[in-house]
Amino acid sequence: MFIRKIGKFLRGKATPFQIISATVLGALLGSLPGLYQGPLLLVTLLFLVIILNANLFIAGLTLLFVKLLTLILLPVYFNVGVALLEGPLAAPVAVLANAPVSAWFGLDYYVMVPSLLVGGLAGLIIGIWMSRSLASFRSKMASLESGSERYQKYTSKFWVKALAWLFVGGIKGKKTWEELSKRHLGLPIRPLGVVFVVSLCVLGFVSFKLLDKTILTSTVRDAFERVNGATVDITGIEIKPAENRLLVSGLAMADPESLQTNRFASREIVADVSGMNLLAKKVVIDSLQILEPKAGTPRKLVGRRTIDAPEPAEPTDGDINIDEYLGQAQVWRERLATIKRLYDKIAPSLKKEEVAEGEEALTWRERLALQAKESGYAAVKSESLIRQSPRLWIREIDADNLIVGGNDHSYAISASNIATQPALIEESGQISILRGDSRLELNVELPSSASPTRSLVRIRYSDLAVEELESEIGRDLPMEGGSMDITGEGSIDGGILDLPLTVTLNNTTMNAFGTSLPMDDFPIQVR
Repeated sequence: MFIRKIGKFLRGKATPFQIISATVLGALLGSLPGLYQGPLLLVTLLFLVIILNANLFIAGLTLLFVKLLTLILLPVYFNVGVALLEGPLAAPVAVLANAPVSAWFGLDYYVMVPSLLVGGLAGLIIGIWMSRSLASFRSKMASLESGSERYQKYTSKFWVKALAWLFVGGIKGKKTWEELSKRHLGLPIRPLGVVFVVSLCVLGFVSFKLLDKTILTSTVRDAFERVNGATVDITGIEIKPAENRLLVSGLAMADPESLQTNRFASREIVADVSGMNLLAKKVVIDSLQILEPKAGTPRKLVGRRTIDAPEPAEPTDGDINIDEYLGQAQVWRERLATIKRLYDKIAPSLKKEEVAEGEEALTWRERLALQAKESGYAAVKSESLIRQSPRLWIREIDADNLIVGGNDHSYAISASNIATQPALIEESGQISILRGDSRLELNVELPSSASPTRSLVRIRYSDLAVEELESEIGRDLPMEGGSMDITGEGSIDGGILDLPLTVTLNNTTMNAFGTSLPMDDFPIQVR
């Protein structure tokens, strides 16, 4: 079958344009490191292969050859891409990576630009060589056909014709070799291909308008589960393009560390999206309203993990054993782990690499190499190419009456300017948590362009009863009766929390060293 395809190509009407366009487009398709890095570039190249009158057989062969070459050279492409995207090509590629439409070409991945350059050049060279070789072959066959009696004698024999038909589909096609050797241009486009692409685009537009909620919900649920690491339930999703609004109802995200409870749940989430930014692969949510939010509440059905559980870290010298201080250590361990995960999500630039004593911190290139080893060369991209505005920017978040576990208190959470690249926005991100009785208040000021590695933290807890604190931590305190006020103001820099606290004891009795001492309005500094 393969040899017959080659024979058909040699006897066919393929023009230099059809050959070169096929090899170039096939090579560019083979140069793509994956399906998700440049989805719009993939679709564009496929449409060009269909629209242009390119030879599909040659395009397929070139794609397979260049894809194999790409897989072999991925480490080389990665290192070259790092040098180019963080060097001389940073400015022009950044323009394309942030521009509408071309932002979906995946040019911010380190391997993409070198792979496309090498693949495109290889496709052009292959196309020129193949078209010239084909012209030379046809000219040679034309001279034999018209001037060689020996050739004519053999090709007229039955068994020669039979073998030629069996293996290569025949000695010649509908045209003589003389006719095939003459230059002809042919149609540069494929009319049926144009009709097919236009029809496909219309069908896609209509399908989006009539998109079945079940399909959309299933797609979004799968994406959420990959991020959450455990079961995610969604009742339905509705898109209102005319209003630039997205509605998510019945969201319930299982906690991977406690599959019988929900990490987060909400009756409905309403997002007002700035649609024009979607073309630039940037999502700007003007307003995110979370209705009836809940955290730590029981699930109706036990969830399941969608990713493997991380191995517990081995304790090292100097680590604080939380079990020695808290009776409900496991509960607090899960709470602290959740807070850390959320903090890493909203302030990824603040992560500070832990370096063992006597070792040197990894350089930027060494961290990239480690990331490539863990995720694959094709998955690493340059964050420095994101300019003007972040990939994800939520201007306002409003979540009233948040219920946490079985707690009787509700919380009002508001936030602003939450972004994946906070250094690209002038205003600093703000997170405010206020308990319903106003006794507990927490304010966090996230990094901004003025302070890209540091966030400020302020906390106030008024009239905290000693008995309530003992019940919360599951351990008796050396105090009896009364209450305390806790205030603090500090920072998080490089992932390290520095929050000095002032604890003021009110109308309580301190029991220590065999004696009791009444205390009222007595401040204690805690670091």
